[in-house]
Amino acid sequence: MAGMIGNDPQDMADLVSKLASAIDQISHAMSSIDGKANSVQWAGPDATRFKGSQWPASKQQLNRVISDLNDVKTLVSKQRQQQLDTSAN
Repeated sequence: MAGMIGNDPQDMADLVSKLASAIDQISHAMSSIDGKANSVQWAGPDATRFKGSQWPASKQQLNRVISDLNDVKTLVSKQRQQQLDTSAN
């Protein structure tokens, strides 16, 4: 819509849904990999480095992505609700 100010609440709801789905997918993948990384039969300095620092660092990054996506999802939800409230008046 030309000149529209605000948002389409249905589009925003779809975005919130897609963000929630992405968060779930990342969380599930990280959990699956974490379980395998902790149970894999692997010994030696490469295993120690992977299990002691490389994988934990990757998990931290993935947790930051999940947190950032949750923040975005919250913001979009808030903006959507504000649009609904404004449109109702």
